[in-house]
Amino acid sequence: MRWYIFSALALISVVCGQEIPETCLSVDPEPYLLFGTKTAYTFSNRGVPVVRSHEVPGCQPTAIWLLNRHGSHNPEADELSELQKLIDFKNNVISNYRNGNFRNTNQRMCAADVNLLEQWSWNSRQNATYAGDLTTDGYMSTQQLAQAWRSKYPGLFTDNRYDYLFKYVNDQRSSTTFRAFTEGLFRDQAEGMDVPKETDEKLLRPYKFCPAWTRDVEENNETLAQLRTFESKQEYKEMITNISLRLGFTYDISLATVLSMYEMCRYNKAWEIEKISPWCSVFTKEDIKRLEFSEDLETYYKYGYGTPMNQKIGCTAVKDMMDFFKIHLDHETPQQPKATVHFTEAEMILLTLTALGGYRDSAPLTGDNYHTQTARERRWSSSNMSPFNANLAAVLYKCVPNNNIKIREPYQVLFLSNERTLYLDGCNVGLCDWSLVKNRLGLVADNCELSFCNGANKVNFMGMGVVAIFALCRFIF
Repeated sequence: MRWYIFSALALISVVCGQEIPETCLSVDPEPYLLFGTKTAYTFSNRGVPVVRSHEVPGCQPTAIWLLNRHGSHNPEADELSELQKLIDFKNNVISNYRNGNFRNTNQRMCAADVNLLEQWSWNSRQNATYAGDLTTDGYMSTQQLAQAWRSKYPGLFTDNRYDYLFKYVNDQRSSTTFRAFTEGLFRDQAEGMDVPKETDEKLLRPYKFCPAWTRDVEENNETLAQLRTFESKQEYKEMITNISLRLGFTYDISLATVLSMYEMCRYNKAWEIEKISPWCSVFTKEDIKRLEFSEDLETYYKYGYGTPMNQKIGCTAVKDMMDFFKIHLDHETPQQPKATVHFTEAEMILLTLTALGGYRDSAPLTGDNYHTQTARERRWSSSNMSPFNANLAAVLYKCVPNNNIKIREPYQVLFLSNERTLYLDGCNVGLCDWSLVKNRLGLVADNCELSFCNGANKVNFMGMGVVAIFALCRFIF
């Protein structure tokens, strides 16, 4: 019945000579599905060829170091109140359509999109009790990822519990992720498999123990300066206006409301990847690309190359990796554990990639360069770097150089980001000579001390200027 009401309104507007162009975004055959740090793993790196990079001729894998992010989860406790406001907001949108509240210059949603939105309701399970918990999809995707790693490296992911050491942060989501991952690895044997495990907060969330980083980066308004610059652009303001008009409002809705709709859109799409989210129908492809770039600006300065302190914070994981590999390199015989597997958050994935020198662009991201080639072809993309179930792997190989003309040393390290090769300077499609890894990342590991975290004097890194920061990063690596 509702479909006919909205269709009738559309017909009346045409008959009366007030035809308003419609957009039917929910039926777009090629929707844009990159949503920053809340991108579903299956959408991240879509279109990037999956090659068998783990098969290195003349080499055998001897150890793997793996850093994982959890899968999709329920909204966090501090997100609930804003997201629940969408209940009344949705009713206002439906009322606008019933009352025909449109300006003739606006593109309105088609009847299918409106009906999809009207059918949306708040899931009662999204509450404080279950806030932040893994979803069913998040649990299953973690199991599937474990199975994928075992398929790639059956000699490292074995049924011997002593071949493993698991580390995770001390919260419910990480311990659940650990359980899902081990179930994927060991299947029916998982319940009785008492694998070595430990919590290590300072390794996997060092920023939580660094007052200097909290003060100078996380809580420093200058960290978001480039994001605010982008949000102040006329095209960003016009985006808000167009979204407002599309929803039938005769005034601009707040940025907070736009971001809540975007948050619900990307949560929905991560929870049920095959379904259409009614909140995604609110946005055009270009809208979503702008919102994705906004988060990239935030993460670039909060966890990436935009602030030099981030490379220092990210060293803890690099040191852990180097210490692990040295155990295997210092012995001729195979060592245990063969696999060190960590579970952490998106922030740590990004900080570690920064410390490694991965996804570095030729120029810094700024609020002024959205339409430049730098932004269009940027490597720093939170959608590709830290989606749900993001992972970063380093695999140590023992090689016979004569069997592969590209192998110059007996030990190689293959770096993989989300199961794809991670391009690092000086390496051959992610495959690096141990001497290069030892010299470059050994320096990071050897100088990994966080005594600066308790420093009393504020260091205004942002005041150095974006270009100067970038130059410093290039000098370090």
